[in-house]
Amino acid sequence: MRSFSANGVKGLTERQLMQEHGLTAAEFHEAFKDKEDFLRQAVELYLEEQKEVQLSLLKEADHSIAKLMQVIKHHVEQLQQINPALFVQIQYLYPRIWSLYLRHAQMHSYYLFYDLLNKGIQQQFFRPDLNIEVVTKVLLEQINILLNHAIFPPHRYNMAEVFRGIFLYYLKGISTERGNKELENFFSTFTQ
Repeated sequence: MRSFSANGVKGLTERQLMQEHGLTAAEFHEAFKDKEDFLRQAVELYLEEQKEVQLSLLKEADHSIAKLMQVIKHHVEQLQQINPALFVQIQYLYPRIWSLYLRHAQMHSYYLFYDLLNKGIQQQFFRPDLNIEVVTKVLLEQINILLNHAIFPPHRYNMAEVFRGIFLYYLKGISTERGNKELENFFSTFTQ
């Protein structure tokens, strides 16, 4: 993923991938059908690694609101390291791989956020009248908004402040007083 993020999908040939990873043509074609297969496997590996990191973050945090914030923060940090053009290139040049990525976002991330919100309601961090399905979708879209360089160009905006502006105020609106205290604690120590 580092190779594709730095160079884009379009800008890398099979030969360059082989050179960068120290593979002969025979080794490359033994493991991969072509560049698309290489990219698919790279995306699958990246998504699996992200799941593992998220699970470890869930174990570290004390309660649902802290878990949710850690997962969102990690998700944003990881996506900021990927050139946004990569996603556009994958979407148009490799639609099956794009579908794989979207399915992960729609299934894994959606259900992870949904479960954390539900537990947060049970733990009285979030308001009991939430429509969890709608709030989950809004949180996922807020991540997309934060990462959209057309809306928030990094050279013009402090991304830590954008993160705070997007998530703190929205989450405060859906939180109980207890949840708001936890959010204030999280954001008082947050630095990007």
